Parts: sequence; structure tokens; C-alpha cells
Amino acid sequence: MKKKKFVEEDVYTLAKQRIRHAYEHFDHVCVTFSGGKDSTAALNVTTEVAAELGKGPVRVVFYDEEAIQYQTEDYVRRVANRDDVELEWYCLPVQHRNGCSHKE
Repeated sequence: MKKKKFVEEDVYTLAKQRIRHAYEHFDHVCVTFSGGKDSTAALNVTTEVAAELGKGPVRVVFYDEEAIQYQTEDYVRRVANRDDVELEWYCLPVQHRNGCSHKE
């Protein structure tokens, strides 16, 4: 088992470094967004780095499975209206396995 390697930098600083690396090495950077806390944090750090590098707006992809709470949908719509975000909203036919069904 590997030993843990401790670093001096905090998570926020390291996240910004990784996002900056992505912008420096790739033509297109995109954030997948669910409307949850984790993807919101990733989006906010990405928009900060994009602004620092003059690379905005940030391309954001949201996959709507038509099973989200209306509050989350409202939040995603507010995010879509941000000037630093270029949100693409996909609602595609997806079949999920129903593990609770007696027929399947």
C-alpha cells in the first residue's frame, strides 16, 4: 500500500492549477454540471481560472434525466443565465435498469 504524500498547497490552489493546466494543453475545456454541490464547486473554480486567463465563457454541459427536483432545475436555469457560462442542456432518451421492478 502506498504511503500518503502530504503537500503544502490547499485543495483550492491545486484545483486551480489543474484547471489552468487543462486550459494550457487543450483547445476546448468543458465542465459537466449536475446542479449539485460538487459540480457547482468545479464550475465556480473553472470560471475563476477562465476569467484569469481570458478564456470565458466556460462551456458547461447539463444532462437532464427528467427526474430532477424543480428546485435543481430552477438553479440550473439561473446558472445558464450567467454571463461567464455557456450552458448546453441535453435531454436525451435514456433507459435505466429498474432494479425494483418485479417484471424486469
